[in-house]
Amino acid sequence: MDRRDFTLSCLGGIAAMSTAAFTGNVSATPATSHQQLPADPTKPHIAFVIYDGMTAQDLIGPVEVLANSHFNVDFVWRDKNPVFAENHANRQLGFLPTATFNELQHTDILFVPGTSNPYLQMRQQDMIDWVAQVGAHAKWVTSVCSGSFILGAAGLLKGYQATSHWALRDNLRYFGAQPVAQRVVRDRNRVTGAGVTSGIDFALQLLALLTNEQLAQATELTLEYDPQPPYHTGSPKVAPAALVEASRNGYLQHLAQIEPDSTQQLLRTAKRLGV
Repeated sequence: MDRRDFTLSCLGGIAAMSTAAFTGNVSATPATSHQQLPADPTKPHIAFVIYDGMTAQDLIGPVEVLANSHFNVDFVWRDKNPVFAENHANRQLGFLPTATFNELQHTDILFVPGTSNPYLQMRQQDMIDWVAQVGAHAKWVTSVCSGSFILGAAGLLKGYQATSHWALRDNLRYFGAQPVAQRVVRDRNRVTGAGVTSGIDFALQLLALLTNEQLAQATELTLEYDPQPPYHTGSPKVAPAALVEASRNGYLQHLAQIEPDSTQQLLRTAKRLGV
C-alpha cells in the first residue's frame, strides 16, 4: 500500500463526501506499486505534461498529491521515450510518458511543470500547439513555476491572474496575464503555483477544489507536509534584500547568456497573442 492509498483508506467515510463530478470508488484491494489500473471513464482525467529539462520537483510534488484513485492520470509528451529532468545527474533521472500528444486529445485537468529555461520550451512548437488545443477545452488549466510561461505561450493566460517563479513572474505580462505575487493563484479555472516547492501547496488547494477539503487535509497529513525551512530565506518577502538581488541577478545573467534572444522572443509572443 503506497501513501496515496493509505490516505484514502484512512479517510473512510470522508472520501465518500467528494462531489459527484469528482467521486470515484476506492478499491477494496489496493494495487501493488507496479500495477497499472485500467482507466475508469467516470473519473476525471489529469494530463501531466512532461519534457526534457523540466524541474523534477515541479512535477513530483503535484503528482504525490493528485495521482490517487480519484483520477485517471497520464504523463504526456511527443513520444514515449524517457524524458530527463533538469539536474546535474548526467541524464539519470528519467520519466516515462504514458501517452503522446497524438494519442491524447482531451483532458479534464491540464498541468504543466516548469524549468529554469522556459524560453527553450516555448520553442517546442508541437508542445505549445497541443497545450493550446487541449487547454482550450479542459475544465482546469494549471501550472507550477515557469510552467506558466508554456501556458502563456499557448494563449491560455490572456486576461487571467497568474503567478510563476518570483524571478520571472513579471514577464507574465507578455502573455496578457496579470502577475500576482502569491504562492498559489486561482482565477476562474486557471490555477498556477509559484516556484518549485509551491507545487505541493498548489496541488493541495487544487485537490480540495476537485474533491473536498477533508481529503486535501488528510493528504497534507499523510505527506507530513509541515514546512520548517532551516534558513527562512525561501521567498523574496523574507530573505535578505542583498541575497534576493544577488540570486535574481545571477539567474537572469545566466539566462541572458544561454538565451540572448529571450526579450525579443517575449515580444514576438506578445505580438502573436495580440497583447
